[in-house]
Amino acid sequence: MVTAFEQAIAQKPAGIITFGAENSLLPAINKAVEAGIPVVTVDGDIPDSKRVAFVGTGNYNAGFLGGTKLAETLSGKGKVAILTEPNVSLHLDRLRGYLDALKKHPGIQVVQTGDTKADPVHTLQVVNAILQKNPDLSGIGCTDAVGGAASATAVEEAGLVGKVKILSMDRDRQVLEKIEKGIVTGTIVQKSAMMPFFALQILYNMRHAAVQITTDNKAADVSLAPNYIDTGVKYVDSSTAHLYIRN
Repeated sequence: MVTAFEQAIAQKPAGIITFGAENSLLPAINKAVEAGIPVVTVDGDIPDSKRVAFVGTGNYNAGFLGGTKLAETLSGKGKVAILTEPNVSLHLDRLRGYLDALKKHPGIQVVQTGDTKADPVHTLQVVNAILQKNPDLSGIGCTDAVGGAASATAVEEAGLVGKVKILSMDRDRQVLEKIEKGIVTGTIVQKSAMMPFFALQILYNMRHAAVQITTDNKAADVSLAPNYIDTGVKYVDSSTAHLYIRN
Protein backbone atom coordinates (compact mmCIF):
# COMPACT_ATOMS: atom_id res chain seq x y z
CA MET A 1 0.00 0.00 0.00
CA VAL A 2 2.85 2.38 0.78
CA THR A 3 4.37 1.74 -2.65
CA ALA A 4 1.02 2.27 -4.36
CA PHE A 5 0.50 5.46 -2.38
CA GLU A 6 3.90 6.82 -3.41
CA GLN A 7 3.05 6.06 -7.05
CA ALA A 8 -0.25 7.91 -6.66
CA ILE A 9 1.54 10.98 -5.27
CA ALA A 10 3.88 10.99 -8.28
CA GLN A 11 0.85 11.34 -10.57
CA LYS A 12 -0.08 14.60 -8.78
CA PRO A 13 -3.83 13.90 -8.50
CA ALA A 14 -6.39 16.38 -7.19
CA GLY A 15 -6.92 14.13 -4.19
CA ILE A 16 -6.38 10.63 -2.82
CA ILE A 17 -8.83 8.28 -1.11
CA THR A 18 -7.23 5.46 0.83
CA PHE A 19 -8.07 2.70 3.27
CA GLY A 20 -6.35 3.75 6.48
CA ALA A 21 -5.20 0.22 7.22
CA GLU A 22 -2.34 0.97 9.59
CA ASN A 23 0.06 3.67 10.75
CA SER A 24 2.77 2.66 8.25
CA LEU A 25 0.82 4.81 5.77
CA LEU A 26 1.15 7.93 7.92
CA PRO A 27 4.39 9.31 6.36
CA ALA A 28 3.02 8.86 2.83
CA ILE A 29 -0.27 10.57 3.74
CA ASN A 30 1.59 13.50 5.27
CA LYS A 31 3.85 13.72 2.23
CA ALA A 32 0.82 13.96 -0.07
CA VAL A 33 -0.90 16.64 2.01
CA GLU A 34 2.31 18.67 2.26
CA ALA A 35 2.49 18.47 -1.55
CA GLY A 36 -0.98 20.00 -1.78
CA ILE A 37 -2.85 16.72 -2.36
CA PRO A 38 -5.71 16.30 0.13
CA VAL A 39 -6.19 12.77 1.48
CA VAL A 40 -9.40 11.23 2.78
CA THR A 41 -9.18 7.94 4.67
CA VAL A 42 -12.04 5.45 4.43
CA ASP A 43 -13.02 2.36 6.43
CA GLY A 44 -9.88 2.55 8.58
CA ASP A 45 -8.55 5.83 9.94
CA ILE A 46 -5.10 7.24 10.73
CA PRO A 47 -6.14 10.18 12.93
CA ASP A 48 -2.58 11.24 13.76
CA SER A 49 -1.83 11.87 10.08
CA LYS A 50 -2.57 15.05 8.15
CA ARG A 51 -5.50 13.47 6.30
CA VAL A 52 -8.26 16.05 5.78
CA ALA A 53 -11.16 13.74 6.67
CA PHE A 54 -12.20 10.21 7.58
CA VAL A 55 -15.34 8.55 6.22
CA GLY A 56 -16.27 5.18 7.62
CA THR A 57 -17.65 3.13 10.43
CA GLY A 58 -17.32 4.35 13.99
CA ASN A 59 -15.64 1.10 14.97
CA TYR A 60 -16.07 1.45 18.72
CA ASN A 61 -19.80 2.01 18.20
CA ALA A 62 -19.98 -1.01 15.88
CA GLY A 63 -18.32 -3.20 18.48
CA PHE A 64 -20.56 -1.82 21.23
CA LEU A 65 -23.65 -2.68 19.19
CA GLY A 66 -22.26 -6.17 18.59
CA GLY A 67 -21.68 -6.70 22.30
CA THR A 68 -25.13 -5.35 23.12
CA LYS A 69 -26.87 -7.67 20.65
CA LEU A 70 -24.82 -10.67 21.80
CA ALA A 71 -25.78 -9.96 25.40
CA GLU A 72 -29.45 -9.67 24.41
CA THR A 73 -29.26 -12.99 22.55
CA LEU A 74 -27.82 -14.67 25.66
CA SER A 75 -30.30 -12.99 28.02
CA GLY A 76 -27.36 -11.41 29.83
CA LYS A 77 -25.59 -14.57 30.99
CA GLY A 78 -23.09 -17.17 29.81
CA LYS A 79 -19.49 -17.63 28.73
CA VAL A 80 -18.41 -15.97 25.50
CA ALA A 81 -15.34 -15.75 23.27
CA ILE A 82 -14.46 -12.88 20.96
CA LEU A 83 -12.68 -13.23 17.62
CA THR A 84 -10.75 -10.22 16.35
CA GLU A 85 -7.56 -9.03 14.66
CA PRO A 86 -5.48 -7.60 17.54
CA ASN A 87 -2.81 -6.10 15.27
CA VAL A 88 -5.27 -3.90 13.36
CA SER A 89 -6.37 -0.68 15.06
CA LEU A 90 -9.94 -0.66 13.74
CA HIS A 91 -10.49 -4.15 15.13
CA LEU A 92 -9.06 -3.10 18.48
CA ASP A 93 -11.65 -0.31 18.56
CA ARG A 94 -14.40 -2.83 17.82
CA LEU A 95 -13.05 -5.16 20.50
CA ARG A 96 -13.04 -2.32 23.02
CA GLY A 97 -16.66 -1.59 22.15
CA TYR A 98 -17.59 -5.24 22.54
CA LEU A 99 -15.94 -5.50 25.95
CA ASP A 100 -17.52 -2.28 27.24
CA ALA A 101 -20.98 -3.47 26.18
CA LEU A 102 -20.51 -6.89 27.75
CA LYS A 103 -19.28 -5.35 31.02
CA LYS A 104 -22.78 -4.02 31.53
CA HIS A 105 -23.92 -7.62 32.02
CA PRO A 106 -22.34 -9.19 35.13
CA GLY A 107 -23.71 -12.58 34.14
CA ILE A 108 -21.54 -12.69 31.02
CA GLN A 109 -17.94 -13.86 31.23
CA VAL A 110 -15.44 -13.34 28.40
CA VAL A 111 -13.33 -16.48 28.63
CA GLN A 112 -11.08 -16.03 25.60
CA THR A 113 -10.11 -13.68 22.76
CA GLY A 114 -8.92 -15.29 19.53
CA ASP A 115 -6.89 -13.87 16.63
CA THR A 116 -8.43 -14.56 13.21
CA LYS A 117 -5.45 -13.20 11.27
CA ALA A 118 -8.11 -12.62 8.58
CA ASP A 119 -7.47 -16.25 7.57
CA PRO A 120 -10.47 -18.64 7.38
CA VAL A 121 -8.41 -21.83 7.83
CA HIS A 122 -6.51 -20.44 10.80
CA THR A 123 -9.71 -19.07 12.35
CA LEU A 124 -11.46 -22.42 12.09
CA GLN A 125 -8.59 -23.97 14.07
CA VAL A 126 -8.84 -21.19 16.65
CA VAL A 127 -12.58 -21.67 17.10
CA ASN A 128 -12.27 -25.45 17.36
CA ALA A 129 -9.67 -25.01 20.10
CA ILE A 130 -11.90 -22.55 21.95
CA LEU A 131 -14.88 -24.94 21.80
CA GLN A 132 -12.78 -27.84 23.08
CA LYS A 133 -11.39 -25.74 25.93
CA ASN A 134 -14.80 -24.30 26.84
CA PRO A 135 -17.48 -27.00 26.39
CA ASP A 136 -20.01 -24.75 28.15
CA LEU A 137 -19.45 -21.79 25.81
CA SER A 138 -22.65 -19.86 25.13
CA GLY A 139 -21.64 -17.31 22.51
CA ILE A 140 -19.03 -16.02 20.07
CA GLY A 141 -18.71 -12.36 19.09
CA CYS A 142 -16.73 -11.42 15.99
CA THR A 143 -15.20 -8.17 14.77
CA ASP A 144 -14.85 -9.43 11.18
CA ALA A 145 -16.71 -11.68 8.73
CA VAL A 146 -13.92 -14.26 8.76
CA GLY A 147 -14.65 -14.95 12.41
CA GLY A 148 -18.37 -15.27 11.78
CA ALA A 149 -18.04 -17.69 8.87
CA ALA A 150 -15.43 -19.87 10.59
CA SER A 151 -17.44 -19.93 13.82
CA ALA A 152 -20.51 -21.08 11.90
CA THR A 153 -18.55 -23.94 10.33
CA ALA A 154 -17.01 -24.99 13.65
CA VAL A 155 -20.28 -24.85 15.57
CA GLU A 156 -22.11 -26.76 12.84
CA GLU A 157 -19.45 -29.48 12.70
CA ALA A 158 -19.47 -29.80 16.50
CA GLY A 159 -23.25 -30.19 16.59
CA LEU A 160 -23.64 -27.05 18.69
CA VAL A 161 -26.02 -25.07 16.48
CA GLY A 162 -28.43 -23.23 18.75
CA LYS A 163 -26.32 -23.89 21.84
CA VAL A 164 -23.50 -21.53 20.85
CA LYS A 165 -24.85 -18.20 19.55
CA ILE A 166 -22.75 -16.36 16.96
CA LEU A 167 -22.72 -12.61 16.37
CA SER A 168 -20.73 -11.74 13.24
CA MET A 169 -19.57 -8.54 11.53
CA ASP A 170 -20.02 -7.43 7.91
CA ARG A 171 -22.20 -8.71 5.05
CA ASP A 172 -20.16 -11.63 3.77
CA ARG A 173 -22.49 -13.83 1.70
CA GLN A 174 -21.58 -16.95 3.66
CA VAL A 175 -22.46 -15.22 6.93
CA LEU A 176 -25.78 -13.98 5.56
CA GLU A 177 -26.69 -17.46 4.32
CA LYS A 178 -25.78 -18.93 7.71
CA ILE A 179 -28.10 -16.39 9.33
CA GLU A 180 -30.92 -17.52 7.06
CA LYS A 181 -30.25 -21.12 8.11
CA GLY A 182 -30.27 -20.19 11.81
CA ILE A 183 -26.61 -21.05 12.42
CA VAL A 184 -25.50 -17.45 12.93
CA THR A 185 -27.79 -15.26 15.04
CA GLY A 186 -26.97 -11.91 13.44
CA THR A 187 -24.31 -9.62 12.08
CA ILE A 188 -23.30 -5.97 12.29
CA VAL A 189 -23.30 -4.59 8.74
CA GLN A 190 -21.35 -1.53 7.64
CA LYS A 191 -22.64 0.90 5.03
CA SER A 192 -19.51 0.38 2.97
CA ALA A 193 -20.79 1.84 -0.31
CA MET A 194 -21.28 5.20 1.39
CA MET A 195 -17.60 5.50 2.27
CA PRO A 196 -16.00 6.12 -1.17
CA PHE A 197 -19.12 8.01 -2.29
CA PHE A 198 -18.85 10.66 0.44
CA ALA A 199 -15.04 10.65 0.36
CA LEU A 200 -15.11 11.59 -3.33
CA GLN A 201 -17.76 14.20 -2.66
CA ILE A 202 -15.56 15.77 0.03
CA LEU A 203 -12.60 16.03 -2.36
CA TYR A 204 -14.80 17.46 -5.11
CA ASN A 205 -16.27 20.08 -2.76
CA MET A 206 -12.84 21.09 -1.50
CA ARG A 207 -11.80 21.85 -5.06
CA HIS A 208 -15.01 23.37 -6.42
CA ALA A 209 -17.19 24.67 -3.58
CA ALA A 210 -16.61 28.19 -2.26
CA VAL A 211 -17.81 27.88 1.33
CA GLN A 212 -16.84 31.14 2.99
CA ILE A 213 -16.13 30.15 6.58
CA THR A 214 -13.72 33.08 6.99
CA THR A 215 -12.77 36.06 4.83
CA ASP A 216 -9.73 34.02 3.71
CA ASN A 217 -10.00 30.29 4.42
CA LYS A 218 -6.52 29.50 3.14
CA ALA A 219 -4.84 32.19 5.26
CA ALA A 220 -6.85 31.07 8.28
CA ASP A 221 -5.88 27.44 7.59
CA VAL A 222 -9.55 26.40 7.59
CA SER A 223 -10.37 23.13 5.84
CA LEU A 224 -13.55 22.82 3.79
CA ALA A 225 -13.85 19.17 4.81
CA PRO A 226 -15.61 17.59 7.80
CA ASN A 227 -13.06 15.94 10.07
CA TYR A 228 -14.98 12.73 10.69
CA ILE A 229 -18.05 11.12 9.13
CA ASP A 230 -19.45 8.00 10.80
CA THR A 231 -21.43 6.15 8.13
CA GLY A 232 -23.02 3.95 10.79
CA VAL A 233 -23.94 0.27 11.01
CA LYS A 234 -27.09 -1.87 11.02
CA TYR A 235 -27.91 -5.04 12.92
CA VAL A 236 -29.04 -7.76 10.52
CA ASP A 237 -30.81 -10.95 11.58
CA SER A 238 -32.98 -13.57 9.91
CA SER A 239 -35.74 -11.03 9.24
CA THR A 240 -33.56 -8.85 6.99
CA ALA A 241 -30.57 -10.98 5.89
CA HIS A 242 -32.11 -11.73 2.46
CA LEU A 243 -32.16 -8.00 1.66
CA TYR A 244 -28.38 -7.77 1.95
CA ILE A 245 -27.44 -10.74 -0.25
CA ARG A 246 -26.15 -9.52 -3.62
CA ASN A 247 -27.09 -11.56 -6.68
